Amino acid sequence: MSRRKRATPAPSRAGSEAAPPRSDAPDAGGLPTRRILRDVLLLAVVFGATVGIAELAGAANLGVSFGIGQVAFAIALTVLLIRE
Repeated sequence: MSRRKRATPAPSRAGSEAAPPRSDAPDAGGLPTRRILRDVLLLAVVFGATVGIAELAGAANLGVSFGIGQVAFAIALTVLLIRE
């Protein structure tokens, strides 16, 4: 079963009232959008911090720092994709 959609019983036609909305279900654009934005922000911070640390540690030039940042970015992305 998908995390986004949970099985809900179909409303019966016998009653004219609609069933009240489920309180435990996330709203239409809330949780997944926030999680994606948080993950993208985390990846940008990891990349930027790694580039800055590489520069301060004495990397030969900015290209080397960006290369180290890419490696850290790939590791962070792998961790984010593997976790639940």
